[in-house]
Amino acid sequence: MTTLLPADIAAHRPVVMGDGGMVVAGHPRAAEAGAALLRSGGNAMDAAIAAAATLAIAIPFMNGLGGDAIALHAGADGHVTAINGSGATARAASVAALRAQGLTALPQRGPLAVSVPGVVAAWGESLERFGARQLAEVLEPAIALAEHGVPLDASAIAFFNGAEYAELVRDFPALGAAFGTPGGRRLGERLKQPQAAQTLRRLARHGWRAFYTGDLAREWLDDARGQGVLLDGDDLAAHATLFAPALSTAWRGRQVHVAPPNSQGLALLAMLGLAEAQPAPPPADGSDPLIDPLAHLARKSAAFAMRDAWCADPRRVTLPADLLAPERLRLLPLDARPTMSRAGGGDTSTLVVVDSAGRAVSWVQSLFESFGSGVVCPRHGLVLHNRAMLESLDDDPVRGLRGGTRPFHTLCPALVTDDAGVALAIATPGDHGQPQSLFQVIRRHYEQGLDIQAAIEWPRLRHDDGREVMLEARCPPAWDAALAASGWTVRRVDGWSRLMGGVNAVVRRDGLLMGGADPRRSCYAIAV
Repeated sequence: MTTLLPADIAAHRPVVMGDGGMVVAGHPRAAEAGAALLRSGGNAMDAAIAAAATLAIAIPFMNGLGGDAIALHAGADGHVTAINGSGATARAASVAALRAQGLTALPQRGPLAVSVPGVVAAWGESLERFGARQLAEVLEPAIALAEHGVPLDASAIAFFNGAEYAELVRDFPALGAAFGTPGGRRLGERLKQPQAAQTLRRLARHGWRAFYTGDLAREWLDDARGQGVLLDGDDLAAHATLFAPALSTAWRGRQVHVAPPNSQGLALLAMLGLAEAQPAPPPADGSDPLIDPLAHLARKSAAFAMRDAWCADPRRVTLPADLLAPERLRLLPLDARPTMSRAGGGDTSTLVVVDSAGRAVSWVQSLFESFGSGVVCPRHGLVLHNRAMLESLDDDPVRGLRGGTRPFHTLCPALVTDDAGVALAIATPGDHGQPQSLFQVIRRHYEQGLDIQAAIEWPRLRHDDGREVMLEARCPPAWDAALAASGWTVRRVDGWSRLMGGVNAVVRRDGLLMGGADPRRSCYAIAV
């Protein structure tokens, strides 16, 4: 089925096509780095880690060496492995101790929100398991970019000249010393990160383990602990990336794969499953060919209630075998309301890669919010993430803070496979919006029949918490009245709002690769 697009929402970027491999990433320089590895004979994981390391330099306020990663890898046979590169909270952290300090919740920023940064280990261990190249070679593009400087694009200019960065620098002056004074930044101005380049060079020489044990680890940890971070050397030394079977479900003759808890991938599978188990027709007024916003929000809320009950450190939860079974989903009440973790800024970076053999990677890495915790280790070019802020200071069995466990994670990579192997690799930033954006794009592509670029560009909606729902300005005007009549408050956002994510995707069909890159952010696709 082919759907003609109204002129006001027709895709304006082309579908990028090729058959030798493809990289789609949240920044053009990251896509270039990954494509270069493919051209030189590297495989999907080699390209993914090259792109991921480059993203850490190209968009340092969204991700970096001090963050986490969660990813999926598919072999040429379509077998999917989940890669959990999230780190645990400090073993010294306890609800009792923090409450004794007068806290009722973990601070959004600052040293107490820091958990072990897992991204460097995820790069190294994933490359050892699935790659064909050495870490030193794969890090070369990121090192060069850090030394010579990344030219700031419109997205970066908007951030560095904006109110959020100015406020962050007021609260954390070391950010300004490392990344420049707020305001006055010009398009194309180069941001150099010499300390990060030196850290990457040390990792290239000594291997990824140097970030967690040895001199480099001691140095950056001393800086962090001097600012109040609770992590110690034992926390770092104990860290390891988890490799496990993906969480998967059948959907419309295909298999959809996500990362299991502590990732929120479960929410995407539940939304897709509910759309099949409890289907809803398009709006009767013809305002949209696929999605009725009221039905969508009911199913989204039920799926997120399921997420909030089950998505935690895998040592804390055991998923029922029939959790996503159609029979169970058909009986799920649609009036459930999620408890909803605190929202972050959705400042995450993603990439997807498919190589000529059909191997694929969906990779998501993040500082969680803009510049994460705000804690800077200046000698090493590190900004530490603030993922621990999502834990609560109580005895909640799923979200209550426990030292030495992985916090809940919004990172949500996804792959779709069929009898021929990988059919779709897809990922997006966007905090709680990640599964919502992926759900809409996947349905637009497979059910509505749009090509992947058109599916990405179609206007989207998002709901975080409460009764407010965000609609892009291009969403049907009739939706406002329909939502208001059912008790929702509509917030219209920009027609191409970054709050709706920045979807990167590669479709694989009959040996041809088709890439889509979201214009809402700096996403870019390159075919090899």
